[in-house]
Amino acid sequence: MYSFPLPYLSFLAHFHESHDYFECHEVLEEYWKEKTDQSRDSVWVGLIQTAVSLYHHRRGNFAGAQKMAAKALKILQSRTGELAGLGIDSEAFLRQLSCRLQEITEGKAFAEMAIPFLDKEVVLQYRSFHQSCTPSILEKDAAYLRNKHLLRDRSPILNAREQALKQRHGQTADQSANL
Repeated sequence: MYSFPLPYLSFLAHFHESHDYFECHEVLEEYWKEKTDQSRDSVWVGLIQTAVSLYHHRRGNFAGAQKMAAKALKILQSRTGELAGLGIDSEAFLRQLSCRLQEITEGKAFAEMAIPFLDKEVVLQYRSFHQSCTPSILEKDAAYLRNKHLLRDRSPILNAREQALKQRHGQTADQSANL
């Protein structure tokens, strides 16, 4: 039914329909981690960074937005063929992202952004995907979208950090005992 990866279609639905840039990051990062070689300069990372930049910009974090937009632009400029393979008009998208970076640098107010497409099939597919989702998944209020990272359950992340810290301290103690 779908010729594009479902996480990509989910990314596009969140990007264009609900403008939930945090969720864009989440779904595409999971795909990138599980289904790719996790290259830091992949097209997926460029798209993730674009969404993160928009998330920061909406929240008024201009430094974070600028940093992410610059990184995304650098990656995506070298991935125009892959963007085209995803149905994206790479020339228009890069021009738009470059303009957005300039707006962020100038401290201009946030405005939603749309990814321009050359292949209308990707639009049909992400809209079809969006129609199949329950409304609660994609319809969120502005405050929720702006502060989503503060509202989620972070206990798994905090537990993983605590375990890593314990391992480092444990390794340090073990290494010291061997000296």
